[in-house]
Order: sequence, then structure tokens, then C-alpha cells
Amino acid sequence: MVTPKQLRKLFAAGYQLTPEAYSLIENVTNIESVIEKILSKKFDKAILSVEDLNKILNQEKAKQPTISDLAIEDEKDEEFKAENLSVYTALKSTEYENDTSKSHLRKEKISADLEIISSPKNTKSPASAKSFLKYFESRFDEISQMFIRRRDIQNIIKTSSFKPSSSKDSISVIALIINKQKTRKGHIILDLEDKEGRIKGLITQSNVDLIHKAEFILEDSVLCFTGTYYNGMLSIKDIQWPDIPYGHRPNHAYEEVLALFLSDIHVGSRNFAGNLFLRVINFLNGKLESEKYNQVGQKVKYLFVAGDVVDGVGVYPGQIEDLVLDDLHLQYLLSAEYFEQIRSDIEIIVIPGNHDGARAAEPQTPIQKEFAPELYTLDNVRLLGSPSYLKAHNVEILMSHGNSIMDINSAIPAIPHETSMPAMVEMLKNRHLVPIYGKRTPIVPDSVDQLVIKKIPDIFQTGHTHLAGDETYKGVTLINSGTFQFQTSYQKSMNINPTTGQTYVINLKNLQRTVVDFNQIF
Repeated sequence: MVTPKQLRKLFAAGYQLTPEAYSLIENVTNIESVIEKILSKKFDKAILSVEDLNKILNQEKAKQPTISDLAIEDEKDEEFKAENLSVYTALKSTEYENDTSKSHLRKEKISADLEIISSPKNTKSPASAKSFLKYFESRFDEISQMFIRRRDIQNIIKTSSFKPSSSKDSISVIALIINKQKTRKGHIILDLEDKEGRIKGLITQSNVDLIHKAEFILEDSVLCFTGTYYNGMLSIKDIQWPDIPYGHRPNHAYEEVLALFLSDIHVGSRNFAGNLFLRVINFLNGKLESEKYNQVGQKVKYLFVAGDVVDGVGVYPGQIEDLVLDDLHLQYLLSAEYFEQIRSDIEIIVIPGNHDGARAAEPQTPIQKEFAPELYTLDNVRLLGSPSYLKAHNVEILMSHGNSIMDINSAIPAIPHETSMPAMVEMLKNRHLVPIYGKRTPIVPDSVDQLVIKKIPDIFQTGHTHLAGDETYKGVTLINSGTFQFQTSYQKSMNINPTTGQTYVINLKNLQRTVVDFNQIF
């Protein structure tokens, strides 16, 4: 069987194989000789078909499987977008080491001021009622402490201390929202629970401002409710979120250093915007035609990649039709070829997304080494889990793929869905990356909830939606770093128009962010 290492030289020269051609070459015994013949022939195409390989095999006069031995479908890969074909050709000018068993150590690597504060560990948590109880107790305890430390919330009591008789005294209760429903008359009834018990909460339709505020309540989040208690019902007068405190001041770098934020590259996809991603590499290496952007790119010290490095295999039904590379190992091999071209003094931090070879449930563990061994050999690439919390030149950065953005959008009709920013704001308000349980985003029931936003970041980065966006919320810079994949048929059916090739550079010294559209720079 052909291994990625054996094909590395072929890919490095800019060639790819159709799935049928890959199946054929798996059965070739003298693979090294065949690859040398391919390289010497210098095909004028980037993606090689079975017919192309048979020409080489016939020249070798070796008895190998031919086109008649294989089930050939229509050659859809030959119709791969012309603008992406040149991507692989552009790789030809780059020299690689022949011995891929050695680590790709970088010469003259400049030391970066980077600290990994936290990254999810691979734990085995059985999905039992007991484990989920511990998980939600951990979430409740962590967020409760945020309310207890606040001076603006008074008279916090537990549900077990509520008296059945009426009281005019205003009380506050910290509770997890079990259920939210709206009555025919427009009232909102909440099922609230703390570690001592459960009560009902009522918001009357006459309180218009509070009714509007309640539209943003997410089930399974932990909030603080203030009101009066009577006959088993808390009449709610106000709602508090754990949120980011007013007056929060972000940290800044002690010198001018830039960071580039990317996500959702989707290497291996038929819709991979390879030309634009090569332009990113030229930007970082100072090899664009524009001297202005070369000067900017050469100041970049950090590259943050928020997941979906590859398109994956079997992520959704019928995905095989959308793939140029239908092997996960080969997708990561080509990804490593791209990352290896980036200049060596840049620190590249990579977390997984839902298309990557990592645990699907949150928190996601790092991309597994067995799927991407070549990425692990790159000395300046750090593969972490999602979410990860880092400090780069004194600036604290929270990286998350953003899997729960869609769940939040569905739960709050009042927020616009054309951008990821409102959902990201809600994550910060709730101090949790996946506040809703039981929707599209699976959660691992760890004994400690690693999805609570314990530390307030200076920069909060997500991806996933393929919609680049930025905002500042209470001193926190929010970035959704877009995509390098053109619109897929699925996105078209959902009326999603991705902002392909658009992302952000941030100056860590003053947190000034700049939109960089790689469709517009050369």
C-alpha cells in the first residue's frame, strides 16, 4: 500500500491524483520508479488520471492494473476549478528534503514570547447520568463564583432558603435555566435550578423591557435573577449575566508585533481556494508584488488557525462528491506542504474544527498525530485543542472553532445571523463557549467544565461559519477569521455566502485590527 511518505515527492512537485488514480498506484510495486517517471515526463496538468498513470506504467512494461481493472466513474476531478489547478503547480518551485523521516527543524528560528495557558486534555468520561451531574455542577460552581464576587448583586440566597409565605424583600438567586417557555398571554415562565432545589420564575408581559431582555436567555446557562418570592414563584424584576465587567482593560504587547488570524482552510475540498492560500504564504514571506503588504507580512510573528485545516472525510452525507482528496492522511500531508513554506520564525498555532481528525465533541482534543504526522514534524507548528487559551507577547488569546454559533443563532431569533459577532458576544455574556446542551454541538461530560470562560481574553477568535467579522465588546477584540473555501453546494442551499479569502491582522501592541482581503492583494 502506498504511504503518504512515498507520495510526498510527487505532491511536492505540484501533482495530485484522482481517487481512481490513487487506487491504481496503491497496487504498484515499484512506486519510487513510477514517481520518478512522472516527474521526468513533466505533465502539463496538476491532477493526474488513471490514463496518465497507465502511460507511465506501459512505458515501464510492468504488469500493473490498468483502467479496465478498476471501476471508473466520470472524471469529475478533471473539472476541478481552473483557478485552483495552478496551486499545485506553484508548489513545484519549492525544494523539500528527500528524507521525510527526519524532523523539519527550522534554521535561525527567532524565539517567540508564547505561553500555552490551557488546552483540552484527552480524557475518557463515560456519558452517564452521574458524569453529566458532575459536569453541570462544575459549570454552576464556576459561574456562581463570578456573581458572588460582584458588589452590585445583594441578598443572594439558595432555593432551599425560600419561604413559602409572601415577602416584599428583594432577593437574588443564582440558577441554571432548565426550561424557558412563553405563555399565550406573553408571559415568560422559567424553570430555575441550583444545587439545593428547583423553583419557577415569572416575567410578566407588562414588563416590556424585561421581556425583551429575556429573549436572550439560553437554556442551560447560569444567570442571576432578582425579584420577590411568593407561593412557590419568583416574580422576576431583573436578570444579570456573568458577562465581562465594565471597565475591563485589555493587555497590550510591549513591542510592535503582528498576528494573522485564519480558519476553515479546508485543504482537500474541491472548493479549496488554494490560490488565495498561496497568496497568504507569499504575504507572510514578503513575496507579493505589493511592497506595502510585504512590509506588513514580514512583521507577522504569530499565525492563529482556528480549525478546519482540512475538509475531512465522511463529515456529512455525500461529501465524497465535494472532495479532490478523499484520504484524510493525504489532506494533512498537503496541508503540511503549505505550512512548511511559511517562513520559519512565525509561530503557527493550530486548533481543530469539526472537519478535522480530532474528537468531535467539545472540548475538542488536538488533531491526532496518526492522521497528521507531517504537521507534527514542523518545528514551528503547535497543535492544540479547542478551546485553547494562550498568551502571545503579553496579549491573552482565546481560540475556539465556534461550533456552537449555529445553536445560539437558532435559540435567539432576535440576533442577526449574517455575522458571527452576536453569537460570540452571547458566549462572553454567558461566560461559556457552548452554553446550550443537547443541540448540534456535542459536549463531553468532564468532571470539570473546560468550556467556561474563566479568564477574560484580550482577543477571542472563532471560525466555523465562514463569515469573517470583527467587533470590540467591553474591551475584548472579537474575530471570526473567515475561510479559504469557496461556496459549497450545501452552503448555497442554506443561502450562506462565505467571505472567502478575507481575514484579519492585529497589531498586538495596540490591538488595532486590519481587514486583509487576499482577493484584492497580489
